[in-house]
Amino acid sequence: MDFVSPPRGSNRKHFTLEQKHAILDEYDKCLDWGSRIAFSRAVGITDGTIRLWVRQRESGELRSRFKSGSEDHRLREGDKRLLKQVLKENEILKAKLARSEAAVDILGKASALLDAMAKSAAATDPELKEPEPQRPEWLVPKPGKTSH
Repeated sequence: MDFVSPPRGSNRKHFTLEQKHAILDEYDKCLDWGSRIAFSRAVGITDGTIRLWVRQRESGELRSRFKSGSEDHRLREGDKRLLKQVLKENEILKAKLARSEAAVDILGKASALLDAMAKSAAATDPELKEPEPQRPEWLVPKPGKTSH
């Protein structure tokens, strides 16, 4: 893997803000196992220093390289965790909503079926009295029984 190291004006181990951001951009591209260590060795910076810059960038201590009011739009580590948590909660709530909607749909169909059965039974058997409208049959008071 070839790494592009930003040019330095001297042999001193001092990097400008732009150079730090360029190094961090390349560091973020290292996804393979061991590639970040190899990158840090290639640019001559300890991995600990680069990780320090990453923490500073995430906490906002490493000032943004964008000028004139623009902001650094990268997510901080805490924001990434919060986003993951919120997305997970959102998926759980979507699943609960789908189950609730399915239950309501089933209850509506069961109610319609029971209503149709009650009307059908009343139409075929002249002794059955049709239940009161909008009241399930099991709520219709039975003759001879009183409620307390």
